[in-house]
Amino acid sequence: MISRKRILKIFLLVGDLILVYASLILVLAIRYGDFSFWPGSQTRVFVRHFSFIAVFWILLLFLLDFYKIPPLKNVSDFFCNLIIFSVSAGSIATIYFYLQSQPGLTPKTILALDVFLFSLFLAFWRFLVAKGLEILGVKEKIVLIGPCSGLSREEIHKGGFKLIKRFDLSSLKVSDLKKWVEKADSVVFEPGLLKREKLVREIFEKLPLKINYISFPEFYEEVLGRVPLDKVDEAWFLTDLSRPERKFNQLIKRVFDIFFSVIGLFFTVAFFPFIALAIKIDSRGPIFYCQKRIGKNRKIFTVCKFRTMKHIPGGCQKAWREKEADQITRVGRFLRRSFLDEMPQFWNVLKGELSFVGPRPEWVRLAETFEKEIPFYFQRYLVKPGLTGWAQINFPASTSVKEAREKFEYDLYYIKNRSFLLDLGIILKTVRIIFRR
Repeated sequence: MISRKRILKIFLLVGDLILVYASLILVLAIRYGDFSFWPGSQTRVFVRHFSFIAVFWILLLFLLDFYKIPPLKNVSDFFCNLIIFSVSAGSIATIYFYLQSQPGLTPKTILALDVFLFSLFLAFWRFLVAKGLEILGVKEKIVLIGPCSGLSREEIHKGGFKLIKRFDLSSLKVSDLKKWVEKADSVVFEPGLLKREKLVREIFEKLPLKINYISFPEFYEEVLGRVPLDKVDEAWFLTDLSRPERKFNQLIKRVFDIFFSVIGLFFTVAFFPFIALAIKIDSRGPIFYCQKRIGKNRKIFTVCKFRTMKHIPGGCQKAWREKEADQITRVGRFLRRSFLDEMPQFWNVLKGELSFVGPRPEWVRLAETFEKEIPFYFQRYLVKPGLTGWAQINFPASTSVKEAREKFEYDLYYIKNRSFLLDLGIILKTVRIIFRR
């Protein structure tokens, strides 16, 4: 059974494809004065080339969460993503036409107008769909079996779902469940349901199998983008987490890391004299702040960043100095806001100790504490740590074990779903965060 949410995503995709060609044909019609029913030869040439470019544009929209339901969930994020899309889409098309050997094919004005017009159409299209869903009250209806703690009704609603009934697992009767299941699109159940064999057998016999059954950990992941640590066990880690990375994914990720770390190191060298001078003028102490971190397979390596906090003589390091906002220097505040303090870590990326995307490499001292207090924390070492990551863009720097536990749930989501496409999406969202600061 195709869920209502998936149908809506396909609906959005079809609309986007129509708008890609509508915006291009309209721009060409204005540019060449060709408003005939069947476009002329010049128009057909551009349509052919832009059909190839459109594939990358749709991929960009996917990476920037334009197919999340409901659309326009966060208006400020939407328009920030729209700006990133416009710049990226224009850059992709520019590179494509630059590499073409066909003479006279340099559509600067056409390209700029097309990107602008398509972006306007895209925003208006998402607005219409969002308003339509709001007026019609269209949401995927779900029934919950069990306490399913950790998700509020408001969070479920914001995730594009409508909770129509919740059943207590201890007193569940299939006869009561049946009438509500017939009204629902999906049934979300606690893993504990599977331990009650008689009840499960009765559900299979009396309830329609066409309904979409989802375990609560999977539903939690879809709504919040993190793994509910309290709801998973050793079996989950064996089946969902402990899998080898695909060789192709590793190769393309490593090539990406090497290429962009070399570029990053070039800019680091160029900016180094100015950043170093500013740090020295602003406060006493070294230019760099270095610390031992734990990487993939528990490998310990040294991370160096431009110093952003006041220097403590004697080398004493506190566990959570981020709590002490007054310890951040004036230059350090700027470096953090612009992420320039992270630039020396491009060297770690080039060496293969870090990647651009992955869980945050934790300080050895804190990691020892987290491993004792947070179950399965050692699973973070299955993948290479990164400069940015799913947890970093969804949760602020942790200042307690409780916050570190919640942040770890985002790390588990990344480790389970890791792919190069997910990495690209995280990088684009990191760029959005930088723009918003």
